[in-house]
Amino acid sequence: MNSVVECPCGTKIQDSSEYTLLLLKKELLEIDILCPNEICHLRELGYVRFEKSRGEALFREASFYPPFVTWNSTQLGRELAQNILKKHLKEIVTTHIDWREVAQVTKPSSSDLEPNKRDETVSRSGMDKGEGGAY
Repeated sequence: MNSVVECPCGTKIQDSSEYTLLLLKKELLEIDILCPNEICHLRELGYVRFEKSRGEALFREASFYPPFVTWNSTQLGRELAQNILKKHLKEIVTTHIDWREVAQVTKPSSSDLEPNKRDETVSRSGMDKGEGGAY
């Protein structure tokens, strides 16, 4: 199965590891999924939302935004695009997000950090599958 999707800016994304994940909205408990092309006009392709429970970050939901989904549906066909995008979301949640690190940087005391320390790109260091809640 072809698993290449494309951002409307023309950037081809062959693998879920190519997205840029950014934990910018800490107070909203949201990780942005960004196009790997830094000069993309769309830039934000989706999000992963999580909740905090007993000091842990737990997955809540993940989604790509309609312009990205629609673009790929017209390019690849609805069913194929949905299958690939669901696979990418699942891999992002289970493989590419370090949930321990997310829990650390979203601790209440993190609001006391300097502004440039608050906005950090989520590390892509691997994690064991199954951590961070069910997909």
